[in-house]
Formats: sequence, structure tokens, C-alpha cells
Amino acid sequence: MEANSRPHESFSACRASHKIQMITMPFATNASGVPAGSNEPQRCDLIVHNATILTVDADDRVVRNGALAVRNGRIVALDRQEKIFASYASDQLFDAAGGAVHPGFIDAHVHVSQYTARSVLPLMDGKPITMGHWKGELTPEDEYASARLAALDYLQCGYTGFVDPGTVFEPDAVAVVADEAGIRIWLTDPYVADGGEALAADLPELVSENFLARWPRNTDEALKRLGGQLFRNRNPDSLVKAFVGLYGEATDSPDLYKAALGLARDRAVRFQEHLGYLPAFQLKREKALGQPLLRWFEKRGLLDSHVTFIHMNLVREDEIPLLGKVGVRVVWCPWGQLQMLGKEGAQARMAELHRAGVKVGIASDIPRVADFDVLGTLAASAAAASGRPAMPREILRMRTLGAAATIGADGELGSLEVGKRADFVVRYPSASVNFGFDPGLELGVIGGRHTVKAVYVGGRQVVDHGKVVALDEDAVIAAAHRSARALASRTGLRA
Repeated sequence: MEANSRPHESFSACRASHKIQMITMPFATNASGVPAGSNEPQRCDLIVHNATILTVDADDRVVRNGALAVRNGRIVALDRQEKIFASYASDQLFDAAGGAVHPGFIDAHVHVSQYTARSVLPLMDGKPITMGHWKGELTPEDEYASARLAALDYLQCGYTGFVDPGTVFEPDAVAVVADEAGIRIWLTDPYVADGGEALAADLPELVSENFLARWPRNTDEALKRLGGQLFRNRNPDSLVKAFVGLYGEATDSPDLYKAALGLARDRAVRFQEHLGYLPAFQLKREKALGQPLLRWFEKRGLLDSHVTFIHMNLVREDEIPLLGKVGVRVVWCPWGQLQMLGKEGAQARMAELHRAGVKVGIASDIPRVADFDVLGTLAASAAAASGRPAMPREILRMRTLGAAATIGADGELGSLEVGKRADFVVRYPSASVNFGFDPGLELGVIGGRHTVKAVYVGGRQVVDHGKVVALDEDAVIAAAHRSARALASRTGLRA
């Protein structure tokens, strides 16, 4: 049964009905996809032509009057369209009509199970209710509804993937959304930590008893969760992949951190955790350690090229070379950073990190003040407010290739290059912002969802003229609203 024909099913029913289709080739082909002995142009599955292609490759190439050919979900050729048509043929052609084509955005960090809670915080004012109570009440059906709503909005805004940092209690409830919607999802184990009391002490607005009761109670329980999602990497073509994650922000002991990093090294995946969201809390930790936190990590061999830190709102100038030397990657959450600017200890250096060769990805965290398509504007604003502005082309790169790098997918995604997976966005050429003067500014910062004509994931069209092909938009929204209202009632925010 198709995803848009079961909008009112629960997550459990949806999982039970999920099927895998097998496809067989009708004739033998050689490595180029041409029938053996033929002199015909190479066959491919799709050709997108009449496009201005922003590759976001190492040279930031822009190919005007360009085309790209796709076979088996990957880009097999990208060049001026006359060269592509001379060498490739396909039954499926997409005329971009002069519009821009660029890599799909990836949200490098989002608490997707809280997407339906974007506007709930004002209801908590003056009440003994926190986001912890909301999270403590989440069911798999709530997480499924929230993830489907996010997937709908992501795709309409030109995103082809998102990363949850381990804040989904039932990962299967989110994983199933990938195939339903046609979007890439990266997951890790839920709330891996052995010191949740640190979060309660420094960020009490995020916790509650019923929420922390669902966390591991000690190191042994945390270690049992560690790596539990890595089975998702067995299928190289799956839309769902996994990494090693800890919650971070002093909720993990050195032993747990070492175990997590060791597992990431052994399995050749990324290791992620929150670090430096509250600069004042980082300063407090550093005072107890008697040295800067990153130096403490370095001396114990806890920094290397497998590590991705999320937030990093306190980075000293002399720490930039250290991060670059060891290959640590950084997730930048612009709205969270804007909230920290002006507070004790904040030192925002994302543009400087990027220019120093540190791979930086831009993320929404929880999009409470803007939709996903405004994330570029938030990044430009946060960088400008920090006194260290970022160029539009840098922001475009951090929303695509940089974001892919933070999850270890930059060899497969994030730029349009031969051999990479065919995840890309086609923009309307008639969009009011499409002057063609500065594509980074027009597409990576200003352009919103109304400029998105089509989105392809793995060479398959998932958005057509702004509509998500596989989802019933009205049903997805209605289900998410029902879930959120029921959660509000259970947490005491609504009668």
C-alpha cells in the first residue's frame, strides 16, 4: 500500500505493512549501461537539462546550459547539455527551463520528535511544566507523526535529509518515514548518557522526572544502548543510516566517551555529541578541570577525525588550529547561537572555522522561530551579529557539503559530482529572487520553499511543483496536530 493511501494508520500498523520491491534488469549490460556490442549512446535513467548547475564541488563550479545524467541513483555525467546529449540517452527527461540545480540541503541536527512542539513553549510560561514533561510523554506514534510532518516540510524546502542526535525514544518510528516520504535520515541510539543529573542541574527547563526516567541509569545501561542502531548501515543503498552518539554536555563519563569514540573508530562512522551550547556552563567545567575543555580532550586522545561536536558557542581563536589539525567537525545551530551572543563567555567563530578548513554544517536544532527554508538567513544573521560575517556561498556550502561532512556522508552527498548520489533541487527560473547575480545568496540564504520546483533523492523525484509526491499533505498535517494536542493534554497544558 502506498504511503499516501494510509494517512490515518498508526506507526505500528505502518511498520507491519512495509514491503520491499525487487527490480530485475531486462537485458545484460556492460559497465557503461549500454547493451553489449552496441554503439548507441549510453542509456541512463534520467537526464536533467537546460539548467544552471551549482556543483558545490571543490572549485565551486557553476555549469550554465548544463545537464546531468543519472543511473542507478548516482550521477554518471555532468557537463554542458550538448555534451551530455551526445553521450547519453534516457526515456526520462527533466527540463529545468533555465532554473538553478543545486545539491539538496541536509539539516545536520534536529530534535525531530519535538517538531510538533515548535510553538508550545509560551504555554509553559508560569507553569511547573517543562519540555522535559513533553518529551517524557512521547509515544512511538507521536514520534512518527512529528517526523512525517518534518519530512513534509523538509522536502518542500529543498532538503533531502536530516540528522537526529539520539533524541528519539523509538528510532524505528522515525526510520519508517524515510521510505514513505523519500528522504534520507540519520539516527543513533536514544539518550546515551550516564550522568543525566548534569543536565538537570544546568538546564532544568529541558528535563523532568518522567523524562530522565527513560534515560540510562548508569554506565552499564548506557553501554548496552551504544551502537544499537549501526545495523542500519548494512545496506549501502538504504535511506536510513546510523552513527554513534552521546547526549553530551557533561552527561557522559570519560569511560563512556572513550567507549563511544572507540566504537566509531572501529565501525568507521561519526561520533557526535552536544558541546558548548551554554558558554557559561563550559566555563564552569573548565574551571573545575583547570584548563580549556578542548585542551583537556586533546591531552587524553579524545579528539580525532571521527568526532563531530554540536553547537560550539565558545571557541577561542587559538583553538581553531587545534580543531583543524585533528579533523573535528562542527554543527552550527544559528538560532541557538543567536540566543547565546551577549552572554558570558560566548565566542562565535563559525565562519573562521570554515575558512580554516574545519568542516561546518548548518542545523535547525528545533526550528522554533522560523521554517527550515529560513535557516540560511538565520545563519547569515548569527554570523553578522557575532562580528564575523559569513559569505553567502559559504552558507550554501555549509547547508550542503558541510552538513554531509558532519555525518560522514560527504563522499556520497552534498555536492553534484560524478559518482555521487543524485540528491538535488531544481528551482523555478521565474522565482522573483532568481536574478542569477549571486546564486549562493539567492538560493542558500534568500530563496524559500516557493522557489522549489522539484527535489530528487537518489535520482527519484520526491517533490513535483512544490508537492511531496508520496505524502498526503492534509492527512500528515492533521495527524501531527492530533498528536500535539493529545500531548499537550497529557502534560497538563490543555484541558
